[in-house]
Amino acid sequence: MKFAAFTTVAASAGEATDAAGLLDNLRQQTILAEELGFEAIWLGEHHFGPYAAGDIPNPILLGADLAARTSRIRIGQMANIAPWWHPIRLAEDLAILDQLTGGRVDVGFGRGIWPYEGPQFHPNADPRKDRENRELFRETVEIVREIWTSEYFSHQGANYRFPAEDTVFSHPKYPPDPAWQDGERVTKLRVTPRPHQQPHPPMWMTVSSDSSVATAAELGLNACYWQPPARRIRQRMEIYARVRAEREGRPFALGEGQAVMRSTYVASSMEQARREAEAAIMSAFIFNDPFRGRQVFTDPGEVLDPDVQLDWDFLEPRTLLVGSPEHVVEKIQELQEVCNLGYLLVEFSHMGLPLAKSLRNLETFATEVMPRFSGDG
Repeated sequence: MKFAAFTTVAASAGEATDAAGLLDNLRQQTILAEELGFEAIWLGEHHFGPYAAGDIPNPILLGADLAARTSRIRIGQMANIAPWWHPIRLAEDLAILDQLTGGRVDVGFGRGIWPYEGPQFHPNADPRKDRENRELFRETVEIVREIWTSEYFSHQGANYRFPAEDTVFSHPKYPPDPAWQDGERVTKLRVTPRPHQQPHPPMWMTVSSDSSVATAAELGLNACYWQPPARRIRQRMEIYARVRAEREGRPFALGEGQAVMRSTYVASSMEQARREAEAAIMSAFIFNDPFRGRQVFTDPGEVLDPDVQLDWDFLEPRTLLVGSPEHVVEKIQELQEVCNLGYLLVEFSHMGLPLAKSLRNLETFATEVMPRFSGDG
């Protein structure tokens, strides 16, 4: 079992009241995560933060800073919201980060969930335009991969055309090159640098529905789940394995190429965990209505009563890793047994939780939970 630390960055606020404080918190957390033996630090992307949530929006730039302060821990994004990025700049920036880190980068992509964020970047990035958003996501990811795996590339799609029409280039020292020119007309682009990892860094997608699971598998992306309970994750892992096997022409094992992220708080008892972290953890879940909805927390075949509330008592048995070390170990073992899970992302820092408690949470998980899984093959 591999364990990674996850944060939305703004959730590390606690006593921090400005960007400098948030960044200092993140650095302390990442350095400690490396010392404690976590596989990676994964960073979220959000913008505009009207509730002081998402005020540090660029996980790639943050990753460059964190990489310079560490030597082993992998640097990931969960996720770069692909429809909000220009695909060439996304490919360039990630490749530079992979070169700077010597190949320590894991790349995550998402479609975006907030209607007030997406349209600011691209008309088709609005998640309420489901078809257009999915098409833009797929096109962006495919362009990024094509850039990374081709010396020269061209593309014509619903949202982007490269090279742009009527692109020309001439230079007295360089005669026209048929590899990328027709006379002076540019027919293909050369995008540099290429990533350090070949053919490219591991590529992930955040998933929360059957359709997004199928999309991840069709695109050959690893999949990461957050909200669903274990039996729902298994059902979707089965979908993923079937579609990915069809894509690659080989058997794909249950759980292969997939991870789960869980909001986590480890304390001496469930009572202490709830007392110290309930408000902080629940601040993330109240936004699921109406953008994701309650259905993401259901088991297969389950229909929720209309009056069900997304409160601690509902969520704790389904999707939280909270309580004593023994209880948290049992919940992880359930994910292993039901889903054949091999990679867990631990969301250890929560909105408004003081830095000291976030660091203690990280350390307690590493010292009292992770060793129970050290013998996993």
